Amino acid sequence: MQRRFPHGRPSLPQGLPVAVVVLAVLAAGCGPVSSVSQAAPRRTAVTTISVLADFTRAVAGDLVQVRSLVGVGADPHVYEPVPSDAAAVAEADIVVRNGLGLEVWLDPFIGASTPGRPVVTATDGLEPLPWKGVGHAGDPDPHMWMDPVLAADYVRGIRDGLAERWPRHSETFDRNAGRYLARLRGLNRRIAGRVATIPPASRRLVTTHDAFRYFGRRYGLAVVGTIWSVSTEREPSAHEVRRLVDAVEARGVPTVFVETTINPELMHQVARDAGVGVGRPLYGDSLGAPGSGADTYLGMMAADARRIAAGLGGRARP
Repeated sequence: MQRRFPHGRPSLPQGLPVAVVVLAVLAAGCGPVSSVSQAAPRRTAVTTISVLADFTRAVAGDLVQVRSLVGVGADPHVYEPVPSDAAAVAEADIVVRNGLGLEVWLDPFIGASTPGRPVVTATDGLEPLPWKGVGHAGDPDPHMWMDPVLAADYVRGIRDGLAERWPRHSETFDRNAGRYLARLRGLNRRIAGRVATIPPASRRLVTTHDAFRYFGRRYGLAVVGTIWSVSTEREPSAHEVRRLVDAVEARGVPTVFVETTINPELMHQVARDAGVGVGRPLYGDSLGAPGSGADTYLGMMAADARRIAAGLGGRARP
């Protein structure tokens, strides 16, 4: 059966068998060093998603070259790897992943790559929210980075992983992380202030997929419902979409939101059927494009807070 992609087809090639990817990993590990590798700095880190790449760059500074496997604007839930990804993992000095089932496609890479390669799992030691929705009952919600307080734990874990890999630079990593953690504390205060401008009766959030529960828990926004659950792999039924329309109407949600990595068509249908507006797109699984103002984690989260506040009757600006 052909696989369906509810958000539109990924820009990368699809259908690549895992065996092919694993063979590519082994070839990358055993074959001659590529010209790209020869030109690259000695210290390299590969992350799975752009948010983790931004955290890693903030901690590493210019000491480490950082690459994200899943590109900006792509959906990690339905991502399918290509051989160049396998080579990047095989040649990296350290790998940074989210964990909690977000990147199951990474496991063959790690298993086939050089034994003993350092892997930082950013959610290690954190307590995730359980998911109770259709198709994912009991699974952990992996979107913990959507809470800046938990994002600080990500940064600490990345700092420790880099310091263990390159101990002679541990003071630099610690200093860089300290500066970034201070910025995260400021971000948290600004988002809280922005959400506080939303009338209490309107603090109800509806998005295309369930990436905002940690954000909602932190800032007092009730997540009324989503079209897709934690993952976007399964196509929602007509009954599930109708149930979301009913929830929007019953709870008096003034505006629903789409996300930048997911096709907005179904959410526009929900908005039409419920007679409500659609807010400006939110960032969840990916940073924004360069120049968007959301091309860093700090910018992305600030943009989300402004757009949510504007859509729900609060102030988008001070």
